[in-house]
Amino acid sequence: MEAVGLTGGIASGKSFIVSYLKKINISVHESDVVIRALYEKPTNNLLCFLEKEGFEKSLNKKKINKKIIRDLIFNNKNKKKKIEKYLHNAVRKSRENFLIKNKNKKIVFLDIPLLFENKLEKNYSFICTAICSLKTRKARALQRPGMTKKILNQIVRSQTNDNVRKKKSDYLINTTQTKTKTCLQVDKIIYDILQNIGTK
Repeated sequence: MEAVGLTGGIASGKSFIVSYLKKINISVHESDVVIRALYEKPTNNLLCFLEKEGFEKSLNKKKINKKIIRDLIFNNKNKKKKIEKYLHNAVRKSRENFLIKNKNKKIVFLDIPLLFENKLEKNYSFICTAICSLKTRKARALQRPGMTKKILNQIVRSQTNDNVRKKKSDYLINTTQTKTKTCLQVDKIIYDILQNIGTK
């Protein structure tokens, strides 16, 4: 099995790529989906962690206010490190289970937004990065509910820049073009990887 890491900056087009991969029956693990599920249906362990580590203001009974957490971590590096460590461990376990479940597949993709930031590139056979201009990404991101220029700039600053991503990637997917052209790029990458199984 070839485990392919998929990454890219905020609003770089990863979600569209993931939706296309699913459409052509390629199994995909999505880190953001795991984290979203944790927030929407938090375990007692997560709730206790948040209360213990100073995030109690984000809790309302068994519901979590993500906006409050986001505000707290962008102004407190220590809190940011602690919650990221907790969430990354949960996502790592989910990824491991996904790989075991799909061990008989020829190829699978793992959508990991912070792949380079967390130095995970060595864990995967190939790395694909969604690329488009920062101007386009910002325009896309600002259309999202609750997104502001301040929050967006904080997120962009916390992420690896595209120059570094390009150097560390095996494949680039330019999402500035039409959706059809994006899909064709994905098809070509899958074909190329399957043709070269075991050579890397």
